[in-house]
Amino acid sequence: MQTSSNKHLIYLLGAGRSGTTLLATVLNTNSKILTLGEMHQFREHLIDEKQCSCGLALKECEFWSEIIGQLPKQTAEELLFSEKKESHRNIPKILLSNKSDNEYLSIQEEIFTKISNDKPNKILLDSSKYIARYLLLSKSKKINVKGIYVVRDVRGVINSFGKKVQTPRSPLSTIIYYCLINFFGQLVCWSDRRVIKVRYEDFVSDPIGQVHRINRHVFEDKEKEAVLPEFLEMPHIIGGNRIKSEKRIVIKPDYKWRSNISRWKQICYSLLTFPFMVINKYKI
Repeated sequence: MQTSSNKHLIYLLGAGRSGTTLLATVLNTNSKILTLGEMHQFREHLIDEKQCSCGLALKECEFWSEIIGQLPKQTAEELLFSEKKESHRNIPKILLSNKSDNEYLSIQEEIFTKISNDKPNKILLDSSKYIARYLLLSKSKKINVKGIYVVRDVRGVINSFGKKVQTPRSPLSTIIYYCLINFFGQLVCWSDRRVIKVRYEDFVSDPIGQVHRINRHVFEDKEKEAVLPEFLEMPHIIGGNRIKSEKRIVIKPDYKWRSNISRWKQICYSLLTFPFMVINKYKI
């Protein structure tokens, strides 16, 4: 990203349970990147006094309390307005429109500007995943956004959603959701040069290689070879999956679906999402 008066933002988009929390944590090891978590949940965490990954409410967290103190007291209605704009049902309308939603952008730009001013010389990372949110933010004239579209084998996503934690989904519900999100995610990836695709499986098998590739995408000058620590430190993030509560995080592949899902179900799930399995080069 070139130096300018504009703020810079990395945005992770894609379906849930695709490894975005782990990827965001890894990217945070770069001294130039600051991972914020799932910023579409900012209102919920602020109004309902939900916890940061450090275990404290945002207003009590050393990182977030300073930022919140600089923000005007935005009403719940203003932030709720943003959340409604980010709904999946709005994706087609936003995709087909060239107009910027100035009311939405004024709310989001103010938040990101305050964070950037408090943490200067940092590229912010938002791992919200919502495609509508990316499309809306990408039209900002004050924020330079670059996207990372994260995909994962549908069988891994189904297995993860099958766990009785954090909004579980049935296999059928997961497949419908997976197809919807990846249909629009792939369209965005094909049509927007600011977005690159990263497969979860490639990332966990070769994290250094994938981080180096991401660095080349994010920074317009060529970054030196990525170096990752043995253990990762969880940043102060909003949202995220269960690993946010762990003190030490290591990068390890999760292929439990291979033993947890019977072979015939694996084949059925693959056939039901066949176009995306082919596009993303997953073997049945």
